[in-house]
Amino acid sequence: MKKKELSMPLSTYGHSDVGFVRENNEDSFLVEDSKGIFAVADGVGGLPFGNLASKLAVQFFDSLVGSTNDCMDLDTLKKISHKIHRNIISCGELVGGDNGIGTTFSAIRMVGDRALFTHVGDSTIFTHDELGLRKISKCHTLRDELIAKHGENAALDMPEHYGHTLTRCMGQDIDFEVDLGHIEIKHGNCILICSDGITNMVSQEEIESSLKTLDPIEAVTQLVDKANQNGGIDNSTAVCIKVI
Repeated sequence: MKKKELSMPLSTYGHSDVGFVRENNEDSFLVEDSKGIFAVADGVGGLPFGNLASKLAVQFFDSLVGSTNDCMDLDTLKKISHKIHRNIISCGELVGGDNGIGTTFSAIRMVGDRALFTHVGDSTIFTHDELGLRKISKCHTLRDELIAKHGENAALDMPEHYGHTLTRCMGQDIDFEVDLGHIEIKHGNCILICSDGITNMVSQEEIESSLKTLDPIEAVTQLVDKANQNGGIDNSTAVCIKVI
């Protein structure tokens, strides 16, 4: 029998808000302390049933990690991520017609003193420690991938919609790889998972200040409030995990 790795004590909180412009909230989140799993999903604009797609992503993740003894390594997390993707494709064929449905998916699995992560889309995973704020996920947008390939100058004449055009998401029947990795964690470290309704409206300096000075409930509440104060043009969702 595989030895269970003891999880570090955590303080966690998640919240989602529809904002001031959108009629529906197409974001979903998961905070499951007992299993050590956390996620944010954002339904893809331009496709139907975005709220369903994001909800399915976090619900499938919750069901596929049945206990604290499940999903203890990156290989298993990869298999679970692709299973979520295939399940959403199947559901999309039933409700979304030829176009299907789609969602971003960014998730954390806490295992001992490590945080395993899986990511696809343009939601974001940040960590904050004694070195400051660090973004550990990549945005899978046409804009970011062209910049990565051709340099910052590629953005000079780029159409604005490239920044919102996803090159990968859960639920669309195309082959892709999820981004996977892990980070070492210790007392005082924070992890933030958030939708682009936060990152498009709140600066990284403000995000860092919130994570540095506030507990998870206060930090998440402040970030969502700031996104709304700055226009609230999108749904905003954040999950904060602090090692205590």
